[in-house]
Amino acid sequence: MLIAMAITSPRHVTSGFFRVHLWVAMGINALAAMVVYMIGSDYVPEVRDQLLTQSILLTVGSYAGAVCWLYEKHKLGRIFIVVLVVLTGYTAWIATPEVSTWDIRQTLIECSDIITSSLAVGSIMTAMLLGHWYLNTPTMDLMPLRLLLKFAAIAILLRVITISIGEACLIMYQSELVNTQWWIFVGLRWLAGIIGTSIMLWMTWVTLRIPNTQSATGILYA
Repeated sequence: MLIAMAITSPRHVTSGFFRVHLWVAMGINALAAMVVYMIGSDYVPEVRDQLLTQSILLTVGSYAGAVCWLYEKHKLGRIFIVVLVVLTGYTAWIATPEVSTWDIRQTLIECSDIITSSLAVGSIMTAMLLGHWYLNTPTMDLMPLRLLLKFAAIAILLRVITISIGEACLIMYQSELVNTQWWIFVGLRWLAGIIGTSIMLWMTWVTLRIPNTQSATGILYA
């Protein structure tokens, strides 16, 4: 979500969009800090304190960034968003402590899995939230929303490449794990997660040609 916000131009989108959704990020990170504080010792004891510190930093940083947008400090607000992107990526890395025991191939696949899934979910969710923002400010240019849809399409394509490689490696090197339940999961992932999402993105793109941001937002919510 933060990366999608970072590529959204404040020249075409009002400051309120960035402010409100940095508050959303603040809430998510505050929840993450609470979860790590309460059960981190049971699941990630070796990095629990580091994760807690990172979550608190992200919470404070999200609030500080929102304040920048509140006072129309666009340049400083965008700097905060970029810093939050870097901190979030680092937090995701340390939240996977077993990565140090993997070989290069497995590390690349797992890191790609985290990055592409985050890009896909975050870009679509941000496009949905931006589409909803057009209901508050209907005179905004549609270019930022179209840009996020393109970004989401690229994220989906990267996701397709990543999961295709991952599934192929699993079939070739760990075929004992491939069973009926696995095929059901893979089928659902491709039908709902890839094909279904791609169709929805295409429908949203076509709807914006009318243009009808309300209907486009409804499709993204679906």
